[in-house]
Formats: sequence, C-alpha cells, structure tokens
Amino acid sequence: MNIGCDIVENKRLEKKDKRFLDLVLTKKEQEEYKKRGLSYLCGRFAAKEAIMKALPNTKNYHFLDFEILNKEDGSPYCVGKDFIKLSISHEKDYTMAIAIIND
Repeated sequence: MNIGCDIVENKRLEKKDKRFLDLVLTKKEQEEYKKRGLSYLCGRFAAKEAIMKALPNTKNYHFLDFEILNKEDGSPYCVGKDFIKLSISHEKDYTMAIAIIND
C-alpha cells in the first residue's frame, strides 16, 4: 500500500488560464469545474498530486491519466482505477487530498 498527500493554498489556483485547465482537468472535470468553481479545481489538483506522490515511477503519468468524479453520495473516486482510494477536504483557504493505492 502507498499513500500520497497534498495540500493547496486555494488562491494559488484562482487565476489559472485555459491552458492550465487543459493540462490538469479532463473534459468531464472541466464541465463540473464550470458549475462548482475554484474549490472543485483545487480538490482535483490536490487529489491528482496526491495520486502522483503515491505512485511509483510518476514520470510515466500525467494529470489527464486520472479522472476524478463524485459518486452520488458526494465521495470522490478515480474513474477506472478502483485500486485508488481518495479523500478531499476543504477548509477556508486550503484544500487537501489523500490518495491510498492498493497494489
């Protein structure tokens, strides 16, 4: 089992442009970001960073290799990668995520 954690100061991502969004968010994630705003972007960014920290050989992966959506109960999951467990938390100016990889 591998664990990765990341924290983001939300204001760092406030003024990110379309190019950044295209590098970090899949099309479905971008659609949801338009509805939910900055906290959604921060959560996805932190979660993908946490995943990368938990995976061996992260040079082989890119942000778009991971699509993070929400189940009906609101919990995040990584599409098609059931071996990755995620938790995303928001608190005022910060967002953090934890990824657990069962190998």
